Amino acid sequence: MKVTLLRKLLTFILPITMIPFFIIMIFYYMYLHRVLENDVIDLQKNILSYIVNDVKDMTNNPSELEYYINYEHDGLQKISIFDKEINMIVKNFDMKDGKDLDPRYTKEVLEKYFKKMWESKNDDTLHDKKHNLLIKPIVKNNKIVAYVTSNYKSSVDEKMVAINQTFLYLLFVLFVIIFTVFIISIFIIIFSLKLLHPLELLIEGIKKITSGNLSFNIKNVSNDEIGVVVDAFNTMTQHRKHVVEELEELAIRDGLTGLYNHRFFYTLLEKEVARDDRYHNTVALLLIDIDHFKKVNDRYGHRAGDTILRALSQRLMTRARATDYVCRYGGEEIAVILIETNIIEAQAIAEELRILIEKEPFLIEDGRYIPITVSIGVSVYSEEAKDASMMVTNADNALYRAKENGRGRNQVCVFEKKI
Repeated sequence: MKVTLLRKLLTFILPITMIPFFIIMIFYYMYLHRVLENDVIDLQKNILSYIVNDVKDMTNNPSELEYYINYEHDGLQKISIFDKEINMIVKNFDMKDGKDLDPRYTKEVLEKYFKKMWESKNDDTLHDKKHNLLIKPIVKNNKIVAYVTSNYKSSVDEKMVAINQTFLYLLFVLFVIIFTVFIISIFIIIFSLKLLHPLELLIEGIKKITSGNLSFNIKNVSNDEIGVVVDAFNTMTQHRKHVVEELEELAIRDGLTGLYNHRFFYTLLEKEVARDDRYHNTVALLLIDIDHFKKVNDRYGHRAGDTILRALSQRLMTRARATDYVCRYGGEEIAVILIETNIIEAQAIAEELRILIEKEPFLIEDGRYIPITVSIGVSVYSEEAKDASMMVTNADNALYRAKENGRGRNQVCVFEKKI
């Protein structure tokens, strides 16, 4: 699992899990309210039916009705009785006067309900959900003689008090839980910045390094054990980088002379030829061959020959420019790639190298000095040599001409196109 994903889970998943509980509580509260309301309505309907049976013979005696409603049934929820002309006969609650009269008990509002009952001529209880009102007719001798109404809102509200208190308590508990989780999340974020962030940097650095970017240095933002791991990993990476660089260098160097080897010579030459094509620079090639080198090996031994090759290579490296490449082409042949050098300049440099080698004999292990001369072939990248391979061929032909002109005669020959 990624560290960033772990941090997101720790930071956000706990608060999010509280949301379903909150939603469930809201719906449960609504459910309880609906259930309680239905229970109250059913209870009030039963009470109305009971009252209707009791007061059938009291409709013409208001005082007896008032005593019945207010004393024999103390605690009923807003019971009122109207005659068939919709005049209130008795009630068990206080009503406001004047224009603020509760609209649930005005003739205009009640008349439409009573009319419905009159037309239907039944004694079913009419439920006005909009005004929380129950209306039931009092039927005597198959005639409606009065109406009983009951408003159940206050009863529901009274019974909801305990539920509301419980709900508020649960909301408080939920708030405390969410707040606690929030505080924990803050600490998790702070902890992640101190612990997980360095781990993220370490993982990202490992990815880059394993992809081959050994120059990448992992930023250390921690002084604890993770910081120690980061420092150790950076040290290991730098060591690995040095090892890789050494191996890469060994892969392109000749083991005896330390010069670039034959394979890398062609890589360098092709790169410079491509540069010449792009920037129109001139690149030249020198092929250097030690004269009579086989006789040196036969007379003084191969160890002496190796010593001479190493010393000659060092002498050429000392003279070469920083932009030039000195390579061991094979055997006793050495190639020098001259950057931004025309044919005249290349011939002059070749002559200078020939003299440099000729004028000072080479010291071998037994203390003797061995005089050495070289023959050099010169070619340039031109119409006669349109690629690296042709340049080598032309330089080799020029070297062959230098050798043909007399064994032992060290000289420089420039490739000339045959006519």
